[in-house]
Amino acid sequence: MEYRYRDKAYLSKYFLDTDLFDNYDFLVEDATPIRTIYILKTDKGMKILKKVDYGTEEVMFLYNSLNKIRRKYPYVVNFKETIFGKPYVEYEGGIYTVIDIIEGRECIFENPIDLLKVSKALAKLHIAGENIEVYNGKRNQLGKMIDKFREKAKSMEVYRDIANIHINKSEFDRLYLEYADYYIGCIKDASKHLERSPYRELCMTSHTLCHHDLAHHNILIGNDDNVYFIDFDYSVIDLPYHDLSNIITKAIKHNGWNIEISDSIMEAYMSEKRLSKEEISVLYGYLLFPQDFYDISSFYYMRTRSWDEDEFVDKLKRKAGYKEDRERFLKEFKRKWVD
Repeated sequence: MEYRYRDKAYLSKYFLDTDLFDNYDFLVEDATPIRTIYILKTDKGMKILKKVDYGTEEVMFLYNSLNKIRRKYPYVVNFKETIFGKPYVEYEGGIYTVIDIIEGRECIFENPIDLLKVSKALAKLHIAGENIEVYNGKRNQLGKMIDKFREKAKSMEVYRDIANIHINKSEFDRLYLEYADYYIGCIKDASKHLERSPYRELCMTSHTLCHHDLAHHNILIGNDDNVYFIDFDYSVIDLPYHDLSNIITKAIKHNGWNIEISDSIMEAYMSEKRLSKEEISVLYGYLLFPQDFYDISSFYYMRTRSWDEDEFVDKLKRKAGYKEDRERFLKEFKRKWVD
């Protein structure tokens, strides 16, 4: 309930009307806002109504991709078809999708049993999406990561210039300038590592559908004890190390940057999907990118989040404070898995 009205501005963009629901073969009895979606109580069970921020072509890409994945890994969201056979409704200038609610609980990264289950499930998800058809340019990230890292380093340099020219520097500006050069260097190291690695060759031989947003609330442990992946809004076609690096980074932050946590994730993942030394080298390149520091910096200087100043500063302090722990983790990971 604490999130119920957190995203009022986004929820106000919904155009709820009986004409919208008439596109489906169920009757809506109630609609309750949670975060950026509505929970629908219907005569055919509980469902989720979501207004998406992308076009119908991308909805079809996700619908077709997840249908393919479901043949081997059935524990992913499904878009409910309308009475007209479409996985979406265009209504009053918006695009809406409906999915069934999955009964279960959110994954807990601090729970080692959850992490083992999720790591194995992620490998199975990647196997199910191997060599998925690449037909959506926007979501195709194959071969683009080196250039993306370079572009992000340049963006960080621009943010540094902006902070420097401020006569009355904010606390965020001062803190950012203290760490900017270090993290810009980290991004450049990541791009150089990928350049030297077999990254480009692997992009030509294998790919999968990557979830790209593996927050704990997007991974559910179902009441049937299966691991469900939900909310593929940000999914991309890329190498599987994209997701694997993401889950490792999120998990170790929740567990004091303990290298044993990443070891257990790697071992569990590789019990389902083996990785060669070349692949692990590319994974290490993804891990070198300081995603947290880049994200908070971008959110602040590009004004893409409506947080107040204190919240921005608190988040930057926390993320910048990972510096020594992160260095120690990367050094140990390299020693154990790459060298």
